[in-house]
Amino acid sequence: MIMNGKCLKRTGLALIMAVVLVMTGACGYQLIGGKGIYGGDISSIYVPVFKNLTYEPHVSQPVTDSFSKELLSTGLFTLSYEKADGVLKGEITDITMSPSSLNAQGVVIEKSVSVTVKVSLSQKNGTLIKEFAIGDSEIYKIQEGAEEYNRREAIRRLSARMARRFSAQLLLEY
Repeated sequence: MIMNGKCLKRTGLALIMAVVLVMTGACGYQLIGGKGIYGGDISSIYVPVFKNLTYEPHVSQPVTDSFSKELLSTGLFTLSYEKADGVLKGEITDITMSPSSLNAQGVVIEKSVSVTVKVSLSQKNGTLIKEFAIGDSEIYKIQEGAEEYNRREAIRRLSARMARRFSAQLLLEY
């Protein structure tokens, strides 16, 4: 078979592209083996109810639930008390509520709730792996008969955002 110049160029170009593709196709990438972090050493986590160090009642459970759900949603962890490889402890260190919007008469129509949480991840033996301080805020409407519900929902939403940021940071570092 006789090759002309165009055919030779195409073959050479295809060969060069194949070599470049093979050489750069797997640069620095590796498959993650199994579940968890720390090379699979922590794949099951126990999450006790976060301690509430504030005077605001009924916030521990929704904050803890948000962090637990987020860890489960990554698919890297299971939640377990008996078989836990690690422990995620949390402390709600600050909650503040402040007026956010006023109407023309100067009456508050929206408030902002801010929550700060300190989270620590430890191995089963108690060795601290990492501490995180996370805070967020959310605005909620003041409506007659619904203010408490709106406040709880705002805390639930901001807790979910904090948990997502925690999870993203955890997965970036490990």
